[in-house]
Amino acid sequence: MSIPALLFLAAFLAGCFFAFARHPIYGLMTYVAVFFLNPPSRWWGQGLLSYGRWAVMAAFVTLLAVLLSRKLKPPHIPMPRHAAFVLYLLFTAWLMLQSAWAMDALEHRELLSYYLKFVIVFFLVYRCIDSDKHLVMVMWTFVAGCFYFGWIAYTTYEGGRFEGFGGPGTAEANAGALVCVTGVFTGSVLFLNSKSWRERAALIVMIPFILNALVTTGSRSGFLALTVGGIVFNYFTPKQHRKWVRRLSVIAVALFLSLAGGIFWSRMQTIEHAGADIEGVDTGGGRLEIIEAQWRMFKEYPLGCGATCTAVLSTQYIDAKFLTDSGMGGGPMVRASHNTFMTMLTEHGIPGATFYIMLLLWILSRVRRLGKAYQTEDHGMMAALLPGVAAVLLGITVGDMFVTHARLEVRIWFIGILMAMYNLMVARQQAAVPVPAAAEPVPPAKPSRVQVARRGAPGQAVPGRRR
Repeated sequence: MSIPALLFLAAFLAGCFFAFARHPIYGLMTYVAVFFLNPPSRWWGQGLLSYGRWAVMAAFVTLLAVLLSRKLKPPHIPMPRHAAFVLYLLFTAWLMLQSAWAMDALEHRELLSYYLKFVIVFFLVYRCIDSDKHLVMVMWTFVAGCFYFGWIAYTTYEGGRFEGFGGPGTAEANAGALVCVTGVFTGSVLFLNSKSWRERAALIVMIPFILNALVTTGSRSGFLALTVGGIVFNYFTPKQHRKWVRRLSVIAVALFLSLAGGIFWSRMQTIEHAGADIEGVDTGGGRLEIIEAQWRMFKEYPLGCGATCTAVLSTQYIDAKFLTDSGMGGGPMVRASHNTFMTMLTEHGIPGATFYIMLLLWILSRVRRLGKAYQTEDHGMMAALLPGVAAVLLGITVGDMFVTHARLEVRIWFIGILMAMYNLMVARQQAAVPVPAAAEPVPPAKPSRVQVARRGAPGQAVPGRRR
């Protein structure tokens, strides 16, 4: 067994041990780390490590630690009171119902298994993050994982569009790029929040590698997510940090420009063609035609036709020139969805579209409430972390417009983090409200001399009153 494999095994066992011995947050950190390391897809993980279900084992250990731990603080807001969690439960139930008529039963079962796992991940993220410190620990693990993606790109990139990250659901260039975008914003808020020069020095090294990984993917959706997320990051930055963030933003732009070469910018310039079909130019052509075809599919199947049914029906609804290789080795030419909302509408019908819109509205409302609270109150660390979480979630939403990210697990993590942040904010606000002291009993007032004279002294007859 190689040295990296031994290190992974030692770290995995240590994380599982500390999940019980100290706090379940160590189990959650182990689960996040496994997402990025993913031994079966690495050269050092071939052999013994390739047979393990490491993510499943980490999740199981974390779940047991949560259920058995006496150190966890009970959440101030129960999970069922968060609309996002209820929405995911309802959508998972809808996927179960759709199994009866899904066109691609195998893919639909796989999607259902994803969402069943997402419900468990929601629970783990929300319950494990019971303090500001634990939130920062998870974010550091996430940034370290993105740095590992950056290191893979730096050491193995040989030209073209890099698609070799190898994590679950992130091997494709656009998905990998979006994960790197989230890593940039998460690293930025950690830099803003940290008071240690060692931590800031580490982030100064890590963030350029993550940005470089984004550049190697040549992802237009990733670039747009980075741009919009950067604007959101600056908008939600608390007043006390705005000057500092403005200066860092200028440095970040200069760094990105130094990393991005001519090939990258020539690809980004094709965005102005808005997907138009231009010979010899890769504009992402056919996306508008796919959306138009998906609308016709939806009118034919208003309750949806199951996971990946866009590809199944594409030969009937989309012109042959827009179809591509199915990747099945001699299989039929098809075209999959390239828009998350249209995926929800077409493949999961009116309930799927409603789920997506309601989830987005919930994210916007929670970010807005947290932003108002942190602009008017001194919440320190939490106020500094909010811009990154807001930028990540809205950046993912931008990516949704160009690629299907229905199975992107990183979205679940950050929605769970947003739920945890809101829970901590409400708990802190209510703890700050002074509790009125218990009212002391008021002694009876002494009767006045006139009242005594009218009633008479004890044992003394009052004139005019019969005994």
